Amino acid sequence: MRTATLARVFSITAIALASFGPRAVLAQPPCCVVPDAGGTAAFPPLCPDGYQEQNLFRLNGLPPGEPVIGTLKLFDFHNVVESPGGPLGGTLQQWGATLLVHLKGEGAFAYERIMTMPVQGQSAAQPRAPGAPIQSFDTELLAVQGQLPIGDPDFDLLRITGGNSFGMPSPGHTTLTVAAAGWAVDSFFDITYRIDYIGHPGGPFGGTSNSQTESLKEFSMCHAHPTAARTSSWGALKLHYR
Repeated sequence: MRTATLARVFSITAIALASFGPRAVLAQPPCCVVPDAGGTAAFPPLCPDGYQEQNLFRLNGLPPGEPVIGTLKLFDFHNVVESPGGPLGGTLQQWGATLLVHLKGEGAFAYERIMTMPVQGQSAAQPRAPGAPIQSFDTELLAVQGQLPIGDPDFDLLRITGGNSFGMPSPGHTTLTVAAAGWAVDSFFDITYRIDYIGHPGGPFGGTSNSQTESLKEFSMCHAHPTAARTSSWGALKLHYR
């Protein structure tokens, strides 16, 4: 009788583990696979959608009744130079990228604009073991800065600055999982950044200006798209407790 009871318990446990284990994750293909580069992948990963901000910010300094909300997207990484070193003891990356700014008025303030600006950035990554099928490592955005060119019809100045080198902590994490054509990506940064703007006279923001800091805003690259290897990763744990 005792043996039968134990067998039943083990059977139920096995069913439960099968229901909540990696098989449910395996049903979802990777959202981005990047090429192999010597047993690992280049960092930052060159996924087309880049890092997208997951929460809205509100543009401060405007008159009452004229709220504007926005999001940022960091993508189109290019001229990436990755070399040994950096504050995390692994590699240091210098790169250029494009920052997309989407602003939209709420209520009666009918304003919407999507604009892009070139940015220069620097990041760091922990050591990773080339050839390992799962490579999970901390990262850090050290610096990113860009602004609209002179002559913009809405802003005399719109500048975005972020990263630890500017006193704005921006930690992150990346998991690379071996895939048939390279490496499946799961990556995010929690970026602290500052927005400085001066409205152009005669434009929708004329007579207004402000400087505001947005703290630890999540920028995700495939982070809401689990892969099989992520069941025991920090990325999966963070996703579960959002």
